[in-house]
Amino acid sequence: MTIPIVVLVMLAIVQFGLVVYASQMASEAARHGVRWGAVAQANQAGVAASQAAGFAGTAFPVGNAQVSVLAPGGVVGSNIKLRVSYDVPNLLGGLAGMVPGLPDGPFQVTGEASMRQEGWLQ
Repeated sequence: MTIPIVVLVMLAIVQFGLVVYASQMASEAARHGVRWGAVAQANQAGVAASQAAGFAGTAFPVGNAQVSVLAPGGVVGSNIKLRVSYDVPNLLGGLAGMVPGLPDGPFQVTGEASMRQEGWLQ
């Protein structure tokens, strides 16, 4: 009788850990991509998105990562901004929908970062 409850609580703890870890990795992937884009000399938004997607794919391979460029930078002193989102699988399945505020499907977490575009005088 108590084993199903213990298993459910353990799954909920693992689910919480996955969501928190994915949130941290989304923020870190956005920071990583923005840093690369801020120091790139050409195609800053493309470099930033590519680096963020690569980092996001290796940091949390379980979730489905999406990268959005919110501000492309490109001019010295302008801002470059990225958003990285993960769809974290829901280990609790339909049971999560019984708790108000929790989704039936995957959990979505996002991380954003922005940085000033660097440049060198010629």
